[in-house]
Amino acid sequence: MARRDLRDWASIAEIIGAFAIVVSLLYVAYELRENNRILQVSSRQVLSEQDLRFYEAAMDTSVIARALDKSERGEQLSDLERSQLRRRQGLNFRIFEHAFFLYRNGALDTREWERYRTIVNGNICGNEIAQQMWARVEFRQIVAIERQNCSN
Repeated sequence: MARRDLRDWASIAEIIGAFAIVVSLLYVAYELRENNRILQVSSRQVLSEQDLRFYEAAMDTSVIARALDKSERGEQLSDLERSQLRRRQGLNFRIFEHAFFLYRNGALDTREWERYRTIVNGNICGNEIAQQMWARVEFRQIVAIERQNCSN
């Protein structure tokens, strides 16, 4: 009788052991996926920083300041001023694109992403250069939604 009880307990322990192995494998799979996501976000951060430095290297803040002032007053911009504003907007869009990537991958919370969307809306509704550039970025579907929200 004691021998049978011992066999029953061994069978139960075997089932529990198998279950523990399955749970452990699921946990390892989850951790691998999470580590992969973190690696992707980190790699994207490095690339974004390189992109930002590239854009900044070709920007002259005094020309940009003058171009922004002229643009707000509706004055004609020189080719250099227009080019500098495009570069500035490109830099701005790379920042937005990176924020969207972080949001899409769970590394940026919804509240913070909504702050970026508000800024995106201001760019789309009030900036012709931005409107032209937005058509070429990854998240143009969001841009289309923001354009519909413009109160022009």
